[in-house]
Amino acid sequence: MKNLPDFIRYHGLISDIRDNVDDIYVWIDICQKERFKDKNGMDRTNLSFFSARIYKDYFHKANLQVGNEIYVCGIPKGYIDKNDKRQNYIHVLELNGIEINKEPLNEYWNNQKIEIRPPTSEEQKEFDDLLKDFM
Repeated sequence: MKNLPDFIRYHGLISDIRDNVDDIYVWIDICQKERFKDKNGMDRTNLSFFSARIYKDYFHKANLQVGNEIYVCGIPKGYIDKNDKRQNYIHVLELNGIEINKEPLNEYWNNQKIEIRPPTSEEQKEFDDLLKDFM
């Protein structure tokens, strides 16, 4: 089998938004309402949910809110939570037809936003001094 990433496409309504989990991602729950007839011919609704994780910068740029219709494409991922339960989610690479980079719009290190700037002359000298032993 080729080593190709799996992709999942999902469409529904945003039913929950959690933007306080960490500094990089927003977690959203997407709900679908499947309608069917039960064995007695009665109309029924089955709700299904899927969680998705998206970089905060892209989420805020898209101005999404609970109740909005959403189309996502991404990579299926999962983890074991603190209760030892498997949690599955979509790491979003496309949101409502807009391609999302695999990196956030801003750079982060240890969940802290870093500003990119050239080194000061003192920092450059210190860096050069550290490297001279390896050259």
